[in-house]
Amino acid sequence: MAEAGQLSVNDRVLLHLSRFATDIPPEEYPPDITQMGIASAIGISRTHVPRAVKVLIKDGVIAELTARVKGHERRMNVYTVTAEGMVRATDIWKLLQESGFPVLTDGRTSSMSGKEIESRVGKKRALAVISQMRDGVVAIDETRRAPIRDLEGAPSARGFFGRDAELDSMESFMESDERILVILGNKGYGTSTLARKFVDEQEDQDVLWIALEPGVSPERLRERALTFGKKLDQSVSSIEDVLRQKNLLIVFDDYYSVSEEVVEFFAMLAELDGEAKIVITAREETPAYNWFYHKEQVEAKRVRELRMRGLDETAAKRLLGNDAIEKDAFKRIMMMTRGQPLALRLLRDRDLAGLKSSSVFTAEEIRYMLFLRDKNE
Repeated sequence: MAEAGQLSVNDRVLLHLSRFATDIPPEEYPPDITQMGIASAIGISRTHVPRAVKVLIKDGVIAELTARVKGHERRMNVYTVTAEGMVRATDIWKLLQESGFPVLTDGRTSSMSGKEIESRVGKKRALAVISQMRDGVVAIDETRRAPIRDLEGAPSARGFFGRDAELDSMESFMESDERILVILGNKGYGTSTLARKFVDEQEDQDVLWIALEPGVSPERLRERALTFGKKLDQSVSSIEDVLRQKNLLIVFDDYYSVSEEVVEFFAMLAELDGEAKIVITAREETPAYNWFYHKEQVEAKRVRELRMRGLDETAAKRLLGNDAIEKDAFKRIMMMTRGQPLALRLLRDRDLAGLKSSSVFTAEEIRYMLFLRDKNE
């Protein structure tokens, strides 16, 4: 264990989790004990959390569970303190009670013991502020700001179905050392909607959404990033500064046919280091000369690819909006659409014009699928 006042990240994680220890497991766990919640609570990069929890699990002081989390539809990994962990956390806290800390209060720094901090703000709050301390300084009057989110141009995720495997992969990306995630899919497969759904689940992240409109310039992309970066930190003056921001997620939506200058801009992003995570939705039919990253960067785990395919049958049937559809009719629709979300949604809405304008189906095929869509068992 680290010296008092010089707590290791592992000790801070354990102290933080000990605040949520209960004898009876709840029906829904708090988001504070997910990897995202831990990172946000103690002020470390999310990529550092997996390393800390792995050691703590190996030591037997915390356990990993997959459970329901308040505010999230999907089950997620959460971390709870074991009986042995509570013993260790108690020992750490006893030491800290007798230790002195520089404490920032109302803009002034003074010295307090852990016991004095506890008497001032209560044990749970004392555990929180000490586990959150920066550079050895405890700020007991510091309030964490709400996440800043610029979602101009982002689609709605209303009516989103399925994609649990893809969302889990994106969650894994956020917990990894990889910096860029490229979501690849043909038009109509819902790459943008998937990204928006994922963004909605990242409640503690600062988020900048940039739609790659036709003719967009690297200067415009740089301007959007810098303007947003200054909202997070007034000292930001370069793209490098933006990428150093913790808990920042940047989404570039619909990378497809872009200028050579924009390709070079993204190639530069792929080479820069930083704490920020970048998600790029891209079409699989993007011309080869427009790709900004290479196989070597994927193998080196700087870039991760996620390839979109059609919806599974359960999600497709829900999106189609006919739970009682005849099995053979549904099978034929799946064969023709390959589970493409856009086509299924247009069939659900009986949008003949939309199907004609956004698909390669003939008028006869569209009428046939509309007929099949309404066939019930």
